[in-house]
Amino acid sequence: MEPPASTIRHDGVQLRLERVRRSWGATTALEDVSLTIEPGERVLLAGPSGSGKTTLLRLLAGVLRPSAGSVRIGGADLMSMSAGQLRRHRARCRIVEQGALLVAQSDVHRNVLAGRLADMPWHAVLRAALWRTEVERVRSLLEPLGLADRQWDAAGVLSGGQQQRVAIARALIAGPAILLADEPTSSLDPKTARDVTDILLDEAGRRGATLVFCSHWVSLARERVDRVIGIRGGRVVLDAAPDQVDDDALDRLYRGSDEKV
Repeated sequence: MEPPASTIRHDGVQLRLERVRRSWGATTALEDVSLTIEPGERVLLAGPSGSGKTTLLRLLAGVLRPSAGSVRIGGADLMSMSAGQLRRHRARCRIVEQGALLVAQSDVHRNVLAGRLADMPWHAVLRAALWRTEVERVRSLLEPLGLADRQWDAAGVLSGGQQQRVAIARALIAGPAILLADEPTSSLDPKTARDVTDILLDEAGRRGATLVFCSHWVSLARERVDRVIGIRGGRVVLDAAPDQVDDDALDRLYRGSDEKV
């Protein structure tokens, strides 16, 4: 029997970028980026909009490939991976986007279960569309998020913070070893942003999953992460433990921007 989604833990893999550049024509999103993220590490990725944070997350997920340099997943070069290896890597990654991206007319249960559809055989997908399947599995994810009583509600009636929690549950149901969060609190008020940040950090820690958390809410996230990486103009300009990152360093990182909160 498959373990409940809330109990799955991972040994994880090392993520390593070596002198990576990613560009589209004359536009360069990342330039000469080298960094290593260890299994289970919780990393805050900070920097102004347009600095390359989203591009970096998608390189780590294997959705994008570098224009130059190498992305190594557990020692294997992304560019040398077979289609099957790449598919397996993408399957162990989940991205929590800025918006929840839920199907508003569908209930919370099916929105969460959608996180597993890509890994399910066709007959299981059909069964999930017609009947209520994996009810306890979904409930075990919603319980710590404070949403167990909303499992059968339409996603569209939930608040913004509740919808973002559903999106987290949708990411977690696949038991990802690598959780990538792309500004998931950008549209939330400070209290809800703190709640969602705490949930992501708690759930990643409970599973032993690697978490790369991209956020402008630096003051909220840096209290509990292992490391802060700052990107500006497509380059890593800050890489330090949270207690070594002072307000002056953050002011330099966000110079000319009013996004740091």
